Amino acid sequence: MRVKFWGTRGSIATPGPATLKYGGNTSCVEVRAHNHILVFDSGTGIHNLGIQLQKEFPSEPITVHVFISHTHWDHIQGFPFFLPAYKRQNRIVVYGPPGRDKTLRQIMRMQMDSDYFPVALGDMNPSIEIVEIDAPIRIGDVSISHFYLNHPAMSLGYRVSDGTRSVVYATDNEPYQYTLPPPQKADKRAGLPEYLDDKLIEFLDGTDLYIGEAQYTLDEYKAKLGWGHSPVESIVEFSLRAKVKRLALFHHDPYHDDAFVDGMVRHAQELLAAQESTIECFGAKEGMEVVL
Repeated sequence: MRVKFWGTRGSIATPGPATLKYGGNTSCVEVRAHNHILVFDSGTGIHNLGIQLQKEFPSEPITVHVFISHTHWDHIQGFPFFLPAYKRQNRIVVYGPPGRDKTLRQIMRMQMDSDYFPVALGDMNPSIEIVEIDAPIRIGDVSISHFYLNHPAMSLGYRVSDGTRSVVYATDNEPYQYTLPPPQKADKRAGLPEYLDDKLIEFLDGTDLYIGEAQYTLDEYKAKLGWGHSPVESIVEFSLRAKVKRLALFHHDPYHDDAFVDGMVRHAQELLAAQESTIECFGAKEGMEVVL
């Protein structure tokens, strides 16, 4: 299984000299498993992925499975610039959750309305398939399961397994332990925050690579409760409890330059070292490839 990062930034693209190391494009991760091409999120990073796929398969038809975590702009805005989706011989399947009052197809179509973009969704490859996820997906020998995350939009984390290795892509999540008010005595919600966070830890259990959103330091997070993002301390805690093999810090804040992200990575590594953990922790960088 091969994992490549094409966009690692959260919220808004931040190109420039201060973000050269980790990259300025928004969320997009490619997974190659048993020759299947899986893509997680279509932020601005998907544009460069599309260019690379065109070079790799100049005339051969390809199938690309695109899994959308949620439909905030930093996770879908690159899709209109995904060149393989304009070639009629290609098969493009887009999976994801619905919106609050719109289908996934409606949302993908709306961002390409003529008031915003010169090409309509239907003017791309007209056979693009859009699938709202309600059950695990099977693509050949590869399985993709999903988990509902805590974010101000319907948001999914995904676990990919080829029977030997697994990758979890779970960005834009806020721990319930911080967002749900502490229960009073005899409150029926007693233990609920811990239970909900435990379910995510079960989803992560033993994965070979956890791509987890760590947008804030703990001090920053205190001023951003309810925004749907995580402090790095929580991602480290979840990784330790789930006994993951590798941890990629992802969805870097647009206000964090390379030096700041370096500091967050060092802090996460120090937290792991203090627990004598063998988890390999690194900051996801645009262009980085991880082979499992």
